[in-house]
Amino acid sequence: MTEQTEPRPLKWTIPPNLQGQVEDIQIKVPRKTGPLGDLDEEKKRWLIVGICLHSIISPLLRKYADPIVSNLYSCLVSSDSIDTQGYHRYLNKYPAANRYLFNYESINNNRNVPKKKINNKWINDYQAYDYKVTSHVDLSKLFLQPSMAHYSAIDESCDLSALLGMVINISSFQPVVQSDAEKIRSDIRNPWAHCDFTEWTIAKYADSFQLMEQLVKDLGLYNREENRVLGALNTWATNGQNFLSGTILGLEIVNDIHQQTHILSEYVLTLCTEADSQFLKVQQELNDLENSLQERMRNLESHQFVQLVETY
Repeated sequence: MTEQTEPRPLKWTIPPNLQGQVEDIQIKVPRKTGPLGDLDEEKKRWLIVGICLHSIISPLLRKYADPIVSNLYSCLVSSDSIDTQGYHRYLNKYPAANRYLFNYESINNNRNVPKKKINNKWINDYQAYDYKVTSHVDLSKLFLQPSMAHYSAIDESCDLSALLGMVINISSFQPVVQSDAEKIRSDIRNPWAHCDFTEWTIAKYADSFQLMEQLVKDLGLYNREENRVLGALNTWATNGQNFLSGTILGLEIVNDIHQQTHILSEYVLTLCTEADSQFLKVQQELNDLENSLQERMRNLESHQFVQLVETY
């Protein structure tokens, strides 16, 4: 008895002489998908804001902060020899009026220096610390808690939390920019990382874009660069509104949202540890959103193929 096999889908081939006509048909067929109504409105707002923080604000702050911190490092090498200092003479804060001391645990693996026991208490062995600050990257870490100082350069390894802390805590940055950074940290970044979707109301969504735009304007960028960044934010704000309102979306927009969600998910995964339930939750939510968008794209592509065949 011959074993039955499942029917296979027909494989379409297009004759070379008709390829141009088919490409014309592809252009004419509307590349649209229906409303993404399967996601909560609050979750959509959270996603769009997260994409903007990661893909627009973070790269912008890295580019802005790096030369300022580098210049400060050069000044402190000249004035305080921070690149050769040791336990008996080291800079413990900057500027002198700063109420916060430098966190030397954040550099040179000092956090892992064995503690010493004095009067039955285990305390940090500060004498064993390496106080030499050998780069502007290490200097930036002194202004942060050790848990935030795991980056190797002011690049993709330096996340938004560290960047905002840098701007807020280092006096070399303009006060207006520090104020913007403080608001973004307290009103956008921290609530986003806590992953409480009920916070992401229409008003909070609008306020988030307003705060991000204000930061861009206060950075003192060249007009062309400022307009480019504001344009990118406006594009996401517009796409986000369409995404939220159920407006018919083009495939390119859905694909862009999907790609940025994947990038954001992969990045958050690098921040996760087994004990970090906060970022694990964020990463899980992003995975779910990515899968939902992927399914929507598959349905759309299937629908377009049917339209193409029927037209052909």
